[in-house]
Amino acid sequence: MSMRISTEVLVVGGGPAGSAAAFWAAQSGRMVVLLEKDVMPRDRVCGDAVTPKAVGHLAEMGIDVADKRFHKHRGLRMTAHGQSIELRWPTDHDHPSHGLIIRRNTFDKLLIDHAANEGAQVWTGVEVLQPIVEHGHLRGCQALGSGEGSGPEGTIEVRAKFVIIADGPLSPFGRALGTARTRRYAQGVAMRGYFPSAKHNEDIIESVFDLRDGNGHQLPGYGWVFPVGDGTVNTGVGLLSHHHGNDPSSIQQLFEQWLMQIPENWEIDISNPEMSPKSGRLPMGASVRPRSGPNWLVVGDAAGSVNPFNGDGIEPALTNGKLAASVTNTAIKTGDGLELRLYEQELASRYDHYYRLGRLATKALGKPGLMRRFTLLGIQSRVLTELVMRISTNLVNNDAGGTESVYEIGKAVARLIPERD
Repeated sequence: MSMRISTEVLVVGGGPAGSAAAFWAAQSGRMVVLLEKDVMPRDRVCGDAVTPKAVGHLAEMGIDVADKRFHKHRGLRMTAHGQSIELRWPTDHDHPSHGLIIRRNTFDKLLIDHAANEGAQVWTGVEVLQPIVEHGHLRGCQALGSGEGSGPEGTIEVRAKFVIIADGPLSPFGRALGTARTRRYAQGVAMRGYFPSAKHNEDIIESVFDLRDGNGHQLPGYGWVFPVGDGTVNTGVGLLSHHHGNDPSSIQQLFEQWLMQIPENWEIDISNPEMSPKSGRLPMGASVRPRSGPNWLVVGDAAGSVNPFNGDGIEPALTNGKLAASVTNTAIKTGDGLELRLYEQELASRYDHYYRLGRLATKALGKPGLMRRFTLLGIQSRVLTELVMRISTNLVNNDAGGTESVYEIGKAVARLIPERD
């Protein structure tokens, strides 16, 4: 079977960024087609932790954030060198003062169904093969449906006025149009698994900054334990891809080492994993450019939008998706494709200084010994730990502790430091 369809907006990829873009574009009255190669539900490497800021985005989309399938967390415990500090999420923001734990197989299906319910034509089980480029202009894509999802079986040609690219970290569609990751920027690598735990209902998530290489030197990364509320916890490790001079232990070895040092209070049965652990790479710090073309935009992991401070990709993905839908809607209404330039401008305004500061921080922490000195200093000061928590989760404002002032100073200093290899 072969078919050809036309639409105003084509979204390539049905992760959080693509689904958010499709939802907001459909809500604006646009004709939207979303193509996703996997059949939902599907699994993804993720800590499953949704930050308070991301919870606010979900509520704005009309999603019931009180859904019983979601587990609330009301704070973060930061642990290093045998000491811990517990912090509650700030209440001095417009968004909720709690986060959620939502398994990605549930989360991705929830978002893609939400986009479909809003009017987007969502086809799963349809793999986008390549862009259609005519006379140097992107016209749509060629795709192949497996017949196993919600899409048809056979070859499909989709013609579109505008394309939003959300096809993940490797982004073959984006690469075909000339996008590329800046390799001198750090990239994250992570592995996670699900294990039974008696403390699966805890309302706090924990990050442990005590990963070591083969020589006992502290690595630039952390181990986490996030209670899922369903009898299990999501636990894993995240590590920066460049750590100067450190032992290049594999992520599998690091994960196995982490399982042996998880804090005992979680009462985790590491001998009984729910499934084999999975690993993946996290392109971070706005490392992909360009993020737009004459009639296309790149969002989420495809744009390298993962937060370099903490490895969170969900909140940036939801933000990217909404912004991409907004500028695309304006371009369609005005008939002026130049409106898409606002996407780059708005991303720069919202994120570029923040990500630059994050890139410099991650590069510094990759130097031998600095991670240990930083965590030793931080874990002894509740004020400094809260500062780190607020900045790393992008919860900065005019709070009594002066977080915003420190953050603004940090950004100003970062602008003066050249980024070199």
